[in-house]
Amino acid sequence: MKNLSVLLCAGPAILLTACATCPQLPAVGPSPISSGYSESGMGTLVVYSAWSCFDTYLTSDHSGYTVYSEDGKRIKYVPNSIEGDWTVEPPTRVSLPPGAYRIKAEGGQYGWVNVPVVINGGETTPVYLDGERHSIDSLASWDNSVCLPDGQVVGWAANPGGN
Repeated sequence: MKNLSVLLCAGPAILLTACATCPQLPAVGPSPISSGYSESGMGTLVVYSAWSCFDTYLTSDHSGYTVYSEDGKRIKYVPNSIEGDWTVEPPTRVSLPPGAYRIKAEGGQYGWVNVPVVINGGETTPVYLDGERHSIDSLASWDNSVCLPDGQVVGWAANPGGN
């Protein structure tokens, strides 16, 4: 009984500590460099989530993630891999109407990360959570990027300079 009491008291403290490491991020917006392809009036979301633990010897896939509306309603789950390639799989390109969304995706050492994103028509919003080096690393500054606490660039700031 004594051990149960200790577990009941320690459990919530452990959970609260774990949640304290989940960063609150400002919104990630479209890349100012390229617009990319999109359906008429739609924007594109590309999430470089953590690498899947279910990689086969033929491919390496990014892990799946979920897109939510700004008010928290689930919009869709994205498996985030494209079948049929023999090499590293690119993340899935998702067409969405312009607006504000939240994604919940695996972010490497941070576990599950909630990232607010802004989608603009005819533009691509990339989100980088896989821990890899991307071209944005050399182009971004603190004024125009969103970063995790360790300095890893997550994407372009939706409101540059306003973070």
